[in-house]
Amino acid sequence: MRTRMKSEERRATIVAEAVRLFAEKGFRGTTTRELAAALGVTEPVLYQHFKTKQELYSAIIESKAREGTEAAAGLRPYLKSSDDAGFLSALAELILTRYEHDPAFIRLLFFSALERHDLAQMFFKRQTVRFFDLVAGYIRQRVQAGAFRDVHPRAAARSFIGMVSYHGLIQVLHGDSCWKRSRKRLIDQIVTTFLEGIRTK
Repeated sequence: MRTRMKSEERRATIVAEAVRLFAEKGFRGTTTRELAAALGVTEPVLYQHFKTKQELYSAIIESKAREGTEAAAGLRPYLKSSDDAGFLSALAELILTRYEHDPAFIRLLFFSALERHDLAQMFFKRQTVRFFDLVAGYIRQRVQAGAFRDVHPRAAARSFIGMVSYHGLIQVLHGDSCWKRSRKRLIDQIVTTFLEGIRTK
């Protein structure tokens, strides 16, 4: 059991370092030799845990998708409620926290999309689509309850997520943020603006 734990810890370390390097140079621009050197091991040791870069990239996607699913679990108590401001505020906080705490992964996703890497689609299907579905599900039930106008749930979900994500992107890409001083105020403004447009009068 002890050896197994060491192996799992080693895999986790490799995944974390790979995220950092892929975020700096992209998938194609990072070699296994560079990754092994950064970890202080030989390439054969690296291959004991991941046979190919594709397998390593898959492990990254799995790990990050799992983290995203766990974080999104905090939204579930709102799904059966009618607390629109509460749900959207919690959602915005979740999004901004992801950008703030894991900027390397955000950059990695950009590289993947620009490189048109097949595994970028894996992440989109494993996490992004599920996340949109969760938010769209809430909006759909509020439309059916007559609280929201007859909007397209997925389009509305993407609109709100896009409003919040833009601020995270500016921080990750340019280091400029208007929410560092008061994240709550920013979230309140976005939520109010969105709800004013979507609520029935």
